[in-house]
Amino acid sequence: MAVAVCNEGLTSMKRALVFLLLGPALTVLATWVAVGMPLESFAASIAVLLFLFTSPVMGIVGLLDGYLARSLPILLRVPLTALVGATAAAILPAAILGPMPQDLSMYFGLGGALCAGVCSLLAHDYRAQEARPGDISGSPS
Repeated sequence: MAVAVCNEGLTSMKRALVFLLLGPALTVLATWVAVGMPLESFAASIAVLLFLFTSPVMGIVGLLDGYLARSLPILLRVPLTALVGATAAAILPAAILGPMPQDLSMYFGLGGALCAGVCSLLAHDYRAQEARPGDISGSPS
């Protein structure tokens, strides 16, 4: 019993690190690749702003993913997490900055869905299924 609690704590810490550090870093990397500019240019300031806007979105999505990890298998959880990531990434900048063009909110939504889905896949505890081979849910204990 104590081992399951210890593993769950490590999994939640891994989930927090993945969603709060890797998710925004993926956004910054995608910005630099898409724009193709050196670090000293305008793209660096845009990447920093995107990192700051993505951090609360990925925090919200990480909390939801941790909640869904207890009850849903990974094949159902990843699309739901990506959907919430797309919704949060499209709504949060519009709430902070005001009305945006529809094309711009679509790009925010696609980026949020991609980052949230990748983070959900990376934060999944794949060792839990090895402990219970007959279980298809993939959730710990």
